Amino acid sequence: MGGKWIFLKLAIIVCVFLSVNDTAAYAQAGIRAQGRDVGQTRRGQSAQDLLRSLTNVNHRQEMRKFILSISRFTRRLDPNFIVMTQGGLELLEKANAGDETTSSPSATYIKAIDGIIIKGLNFRPPPKGKDDIKTEAKAHTQMLRLAKMGKKRGLKIWVSDFAPNKQIAKDIVILSKANGFIPFASTNANDIFNTIPSIPSRPVNENPKNVTGLKVANNFLYLTDTSNYDRQEDFVMALNGTNFDAVITDVYHRGRRPFTKKNVQSFKFKRVGARRLVFAKMNIGYAESSLYYWKPGWGEGNPPYIGSPTPTNPDKYSVQYWYQAWQDVITSKPNSYVYGIYKQGFDGVVIDGVDAYRFFESQ
Repeated sequence: MGGKWIFLKLAIIVCVFLSVNDTAAYAQAGIRAQGRDVGQTRRGQSAQDLLRSLTNVNHRQEMRKFILSISRFTRRLDPNFIVMTQGGLELLEKANAGDETTSSPSATYIKAIDGIIIKGLNFRPPPKGKDDIKTEAKAHTQMLRLAKMGKKRGLKIWVSDFAPNKQIAKDIVILSKANGFIPFASTNANDIFNTIPSIPSRPVNENPKNVTGLKVANNFLYLTDTSNYDRQEDFVMALNGTNFDAVITDVYHRGRRPFTKKNVQSFKFKRVGARRLVFAKMNIGYAESSLYYWKPGWGEGNPPYIGSPTPTNPDKYSVQYWYQAWQDVITSKPNSYVYGIYKQGFDGVVIDGVDAYRFFESQ
């Protein structure tokens, strides 16, 4: 019995030693708790207390703050730079202090963005093993409520729905117009935007006028996968043959080389010769090993904010987006991702990966 007790005491000492050292290592790596950089352990603070402070993150609020920093940075560069998010409807509301069962509009966050793109508000690709493409009633009701609330407070609401045939495409237009939203019908069930859709055959409310702001945009084209176009110039010609008021594309052609500033400028003209808006999509909730910021030796846990690869794409990693080091990759620096988008001549950015907070809330 005495030998077992000595062994148990030794095990406890080792565990405490490892816990303290692991905690210090995390702190030295620059983990942020509640938006603050954590340095070293304070005298008298236990390892358990420090670990608790590191994991006590309000993931929704940290995402709001991250997007707010992108908005402030880009608008210092250009007051007319447009910031939209893809998803993140739930961020439009915040739980009330003292009563988390109620919520109110997050006014500061709403003012930081110009609009939201909602995927699958009415129709989405069918779940595996099913044929129904209609969005579930509960999810639809919640998204529609938040979308209307955002629109009432000045946000532009764009909707990307799945349209396997002409009738569904017509329904998408009718449903969106009834709520004052801007529709886009995607024909690809794999959620890949690599073709200019043929239904409807022409943009909704085709507009021959110049479009220099969201308020006068009647339609948009989502074309972020350029793999069907061999050269950048081929992609330019394809876009110039359309009359969409706004285009959302990737920063990189075929995921390899960034579009030249000259080609981005060419994107901005419709077939009729009028001006349109051009947006770059940027993911802030996931890191991709194919992008310029990825350094040799990076992988899961190195740097500390890099998480595990996603199940469907081993080159795409979840990130703990509240780390200052990751946010510096994205914004507020001359070599940041969004600064490059601005310098290339895009009119604005569509921030993807916003819903990453749900992953961390579920852990």
